[in-house]
Amino acid sequence: MLESLFDEFLNTLKRSIFLSLGAPEGHELNWNALAASILSKLFISILLIGLFWLISRGLRLAINAISKRFNSNPVMVNLINNIIQCFWILASAITVLSQFGVSDKVLQAISRAAIVSLLFYIIWTLFTKLTMRFLDRFYIDDSLKQLLRNIISVLLVILGIAAIMAQFGFNIISIMAGLGIVGIAVSFAAQSTLSNFIAGITILIERPFQIGDWVRINKFEGQITQILLRTTQIRNRDNLLIIIPNSTVANAEVTNLTAHERMRFESFCRVSLHEDIERARTAILNRLALEDAYLKTPAPSVDVHEFAESGIVLIVRYWLMPYQMERLPRIQEKLLEQIKEALRDAEIAVPFPHIKLLTEQSSPQNSKGS
Repeated sequence: MLESLFDEFLNTLKRSIFLSLGAPEGHELNWNALAASILSKLFISILLIGLFWLISRGLRLAINAISKRFNSNPVMVNLINNIIQCFWILASAITVLSQFGVSDKVLQAISRAAIVSLLFYIIWTLFTKLTMRFLDRFYIDDSLKQLLRNIISVLLVILGIAAIMAQFGFNIISIMAGLGIVGIAVSFAAQSTLSNFIAGITILIERPFQIGDWVRINKFEGQITQILLRTTQIRNRDNLLIIIPNSTVANAEVTNLTAHERMRFESFCRVSLHEDIERARTAILNRLALEDAYLKTPAPSVDVHEFAESGIVLIVRYWLMPYQMERLPRIQEKLLEQIKEALRDAEIAVPFPHIKLLTEQSSPQNSKGS
């Protein structure tokens, strides 16, 4: 009984393999005839595929020769070559499938799907190129242009997949409705990510700063290195990378220190109350004029800030270029040293904390009475 069951299983398996290889129903298991039929179909398929390849190759060579002669747009030439390549692949696939008994209905669906795919590819190529050229006229940030390109690509891919599935009889409306429900659920689960994403788009559109600018965001200060869709990255003077969520950046007070061609900074110093202010001003300005770190136009200035208990507080204002922001602490430190040297060379006293003791002297009348 087991032997007969095993023999029946082998016969059924052979029959299934025989039919799956393209043999018609009701024929005996003639493996030689089946192999000959498969080889003949493969031979015909290879011949047709080679013929299609030669035709596509000739067309592409002709188009390249014409484009070189007339200096055609390389984007359009590349697009036409890709279309020819797609038609060659489509014709080859249909040839192979038709040789192995695929129904005409399936072949028609595959042909329509391939043509729809090609149309969406042409639309994507032309639309993205035109969009990028349009954005270049308005000097849009590269990050925003890449974002728009990705959004257009994703939308066209989704529409293209839906159109391709429609050629095979799928109900696109129900699929899109299901995707909408999934999208709503995902949006509720990723609210913080979406808020950072929207804030990133707002930053890229409003452009309060660009890559390379030196900014102060809340308590952080540094140079912008990247503006991503979810975060903004800055590098401080200690070469530490600080990553700030875009939602925080959008709600923070942002100071762009390098938004203009030059920036003004100030430092303070003291001179004694009895010193000549004009002489101190001249000494400091003459010393700063010897340094290349400070702009000559506008020139540095020295003014009286306040009269303090221990001396006159002078405010020194000077202008720097944006590329000097990274060395700002060192520049300010050197400035104080240069002011100290200028006041010392001009023999101008600098006040320092001290205590003066006054003793009460006896009056002349008391001294006479004694």
